[in-house]
Amino acid sequence: MRSGISRGGSRRGRRLPAAMAVVVAVLMSLMAACTAGTAGQGSTNSNAPNSPGQKAGSDRYIKLSPCCSWNTTWSFNPYNVNGLGIQNDFITMRLAILKAPGLTDFEPQLAEKWDESGDKLVVHLRADAKWEDGNPVTSKDLVDTVYLNATRGDGFWRSIQSATATDDHTVEFTLRKGQDMALAKLAILPNIVVYPSSVYGQFVTDELKKDAEAYFGKAFDDPEGATKMPEFKRMGETFQKLAALKVDKLIGNGPFKLDNITTKEAKLSKSPTFWGADKIQVAGIDYLNGSNQTIYPQLFSDGADFSNVYLPPPILKRWGETEGSNTALPLAFGFMMAFNSAKAPLDQKEVRQALAYVIPRQKMAEAAYGNVEGAGGAWKEVPTGLSPTLDKLYLSDDQIKQLNPYPVDPQKATELLTSKGFKKQGNQWLKPDGKPFTLTLTVNADTSDIVTSFNAAATALTQFGIKSEVKATSGAQQDADQHNGDFEIGMAFVGGNNPISNYASLLGPGYNFTSQGNYAGKRGIGFGPKMEVPGMGNVDIPTTIANQERTVPPNDEMKKATWAWAQLVNEEMPYLWYATKVYQFSYSDKHFTNWPPVGDNGSSELWDIISNNMTGGLSLAMQQGYIVPK
Repeated sequence: MRSGISRGGSRRGRRLPAAMAVVVAVLMSLMAACTAGTAGQGSTNSNAPNSPGQKAGSDRYIKLSPCCSWNTTWSFNPYNVNGLGIQNDFITMRLAILKAPGLTDFEPQLAEKWDESGDKLVVHLRADAKWEDGNPVTSKDLVDTVYLNATRGDGFWRSIQSATATDDHTVEFTLRKGQDMALAKLAILPNIVVYPSSVYGQFVTDELKKDAEAYFGKAFDDPEGATKMPEFKRMGETFQKLAALKVDKLIGNGPFKLDNITTKEAKLSKSPTFWGADKIQVAGIDYLNGSNQTIYPQLFSDGADFSNVYLPPPILKRWGETEGSNTALPLAFGFMMAFNSAKAPLDQKEVRQALAYVIPRQKMAEAAYGNVEGAGGAWKEVPTGLSPTLDKLYLSDDQIKQLNPYPVDPQKATELLTSKGFKKQGNQWLKPDGKPFTLTLTVNADTSDIVTSFNAAATALTQFGIKSEVKATSGAQQDADQHNGDFEIGMAFVGGNNPISNYASLLGPGYNFTSQGNYAGKRGIGFGPKMEVPGMGNVDIPTTIANQERTVPPNDEMKKATWAWAQLVNEEMPYLWYATKVYQFSYSDKHFTNWPPVGDNGSSELWDIISNNMTGGLSLAMQQGYIVPK
């Protein structure tokens, strides 16, 4: 049988972008791979735990077959520049886990508690926390991690001036002048995973600490100028050495320890040094690495106990008929159609609005996911630029009612185009210069469900008289084209708990008039850059949204800013949110019982956390006594 599968609510957490070092688009590639079913190839081990004859009960390993685990290689070094580390919340703890879907509540992990003292956030580490080699986790481990993370530009450095150990288990974070405490907690607590100073502390010197504090002190106000500082150069040199460090053994402090890893699987056994080991009921984790096509047979044949792999409608139906099958369905990130506002005729808002009246969002979602509830994607009715859950948190019902839902309405689209000098000749719309109005929709060829959705949109546009085609290309080419502004309509993902960060994903300098990095000087979606924003006046869009992302606290001020951006997006239509990803967490109760509960909405507090941080949420569930072998 299958548990409740109606729509629930949460999204994936969003990590602040790095201010320096190489920026790897891990989030986007993960989302693309998971939605398309193109994770790295792999297979199961015939000798894996839970095979016939395996002793049940407390000796049982849970078999995880998650989408997008790792590729052909890995590293025990979390500072590996290619992001190939196998670190996760099963092995190494972060300070706290952010509860979903808000921005102010946390579940303690390595940090037992924290308090405020003036401009300081004081973090108290658990006194009983140990590394798996038996050594205690201390404030030196945390402080060293903080300064080493500065070399790769971790976002929490936007919030702090320094970090100082006051005793073996207490660290004071001195906040940047004017920094809101709630935002500082949000930047620090869920984003710092503590690594052992015994391995990495060799790179932490007094000079590095001074360099980090000086660099980020300037980078906050003058990022370009900061990159010219000698401190920046020295930090880069330290990062290169740190990233090149060969680490032979992964030393964690979490509920499990890594015993062995191949390109096919990772074997994790229960760690006896974990402070809550008595709560963990499973003997270990068989962490399998495989493509969707590999994982589906595992689900049907008792080869997997848990997976977050995408289940298209036929597979979802078969899974529902499989003995022991259950599915939790929290909402996740959003699928966007991004318009190139710098390219005629898309530089006119009336044209973008007309397209919104033609593009059949419900049909796009149903083309990719069918109309079965919980089949992977739910269409979004009112374009606010946010997920339905964030709409409810930050916008009132009266505000949402004021926004245009843009139903499919060819007549309104016709009126808008005609008002800007377009004419329809036979079955073809002509631009004011008399040339045919055609469009190309660019998409990553590996995201098969998005390709299907875009084909549905192109068909509707062509039938309306705007001949459209879908250009499916490599993910790298698609991403480069959109950053460079060499596209007309493209694809994008938006997610996270922070509504301002949601808007900044596409309107901020990462994808809109980029000022730094490989695409500095490129237009991206070319929206603005200066424009009237309701309640804000005429502002520079990318600069303003980036600043608000750093400074707007999660209170009424955030609601006010959210309403301003929602009105702008709804009116100007720089992008169209056409569907919300429904995370399908498949789990079997054939060998394990007491999974986190699922409510009538298909989710729960724990499943919402799992949606934002899968390994962190599952680790937390086990720490709370869930997931028990039969």
